[in-house]
Amino acid sequence: MCLRSCWMRIFSWMGTWGVLAAAIPPALGLDLPPVEPGFKRLFNGKDLSGWKVVNGEAKAWKVENGELRAAAGGNWLAYQQPVGDFILRLDWRVSKDGNSGVFFRVPNDACNDPWVLGFEAQISNAPRDEAHCTGSLYGVVAVNPRPDETHEVWHSYEISAIGKQVRVRIDGVECVASSYENNAEMAKRPLQGFIGLQDYHAGNGGTIEYRNIRLSEVNAEGLAPGFRRLVLPGKPSGWHKIRSGHGTGGDWKLVGETWEGEQDPPGSGNGGILVTDGRYGDFELVIEANPDWGCDSGVFLRSNPRGQCYQIMVDYYRGGNVGSIYGEGCGGFTNRNYNLDESKSAVPVGSPAGNIAFPIAAGEWRRRWKDGGTNEIRARIAGNPPVIEVWLNGVYLTLFQDTQVRQELEADGKGHLGIQVHGGKSWPEGAKVRYRNIQVREIEK
Repeated sequence: MCLRSCWMRIFSWMGTWGVLAAAIPPALGLDLPPVEPGFKRLFNGKDLSGWKVVNGEAKAWKVENGELRAAAGGNWLAYQQPVGDFILRLDWRVSKDGNSGVFFRVPNDACNDPWVLGFEAQISNAPRDEAHCTGSLYGVVAVNPRPDETHEVWHSYEISAIGKQVRVRIDGVECVASSYENNAEMAKRPLQGFIGLQDYHAGNGGTIEYRNIRLSEVNAEGLAPGFRRLVLPGKPSGWHKIRSGHGTGGDWKLVGETWEGEQDPPGSGNGGILVTDGRYGDFELVIEANPDWGCDSGVFLRSNPRGQCYQIMVDYYRGGNVGSIYGEGCGGFTNRNYNLDESKSAVPVGSPAGNIAFPIAAGEWRRRWKDGGTNEIRARIAGNPPVIEVWLNGVYLTLFQDTQVRQELEADGKGHLGIQVHGGKSWPEGAKVRYRNIQVREIEK
């Protein structure tokens, strides 16, 4: 099957889940990177479809090269559908001494002061206190810690408003976590409303730019439609260890809702795989990983009882890779587009084998990857031979299209989802890998 035909098949399935607006990545010469599972695109990179200029001049807003740019005079831009609980992700870049922001839970789309009746996640690099600087809920909740406010650099925003809990992350670092229940000023604001983007409010001739704006509307548990959790706090049922070439299964402990894995006993070389009792064919996945340095791990897709699978690598060591695909027991191939060096930095591979070029600019890996913290992997596998896509912390990182059927699966084409502790002596004694927030959404054909 040609690549374009395969993408058309994927878009058909994606449309089923309301994310048809995702586009083919720039590496293929077309438009914007695809949107991660569970999200939809709010800005098409071409025009202001779906948005309304509020109390400002439309000419202040311009779309160029897939980016939305605003000068002064545009006031604010409202997305034309109110939302309840959500996770919003976008990138922004602002001029020196700039001032702008992202509005949410604004009660109406004609509001003159959305930062008062709703919330504003502030964007600024002018001298300001912690209650009015970048990342703050302007005048309502101060940041802690203070995030990177470097001007003329692209930053990522993640804003989640689920029930009475609001969290703000900048470049992956959480700087606000607050609740209506312990903040009287927050309690005055609505629990749903409009999302908006502020124009450039500094008045010094600069600009604010936005790109890659996408939204996940979620339920009270933080789940997008169709997703379900595979791990509940303190309930290890639904998973079992399998014997493989890595060992008898490794030592896995459920700590709250986090699976912690290490060799059994530590440093023995005896690893293994923990897999779901359930089996999945075409599906989308959310999983958060926190490996210690030196761990060789992975997420197994469609594993059979012997551990043969397509593996999303979580190889966090010198020469390793997180997010590319490896043929575990089915060819030993890899399509990595970067390697990690001894300083834990990413070094792009010049000619990635069957993958997109490494999409993270030089020097930005350390802002994207959280060493010692939780990193989100979202993935989609569909078809057989499959197309596999991987997003790492919101970045479209991996596209793999196989050309042959490699796995020994049952007639329904399904396999287990698994997590790995690698066998052998290279695993540091006492090191652990951790996986949490594991969600699956099966794709209907």
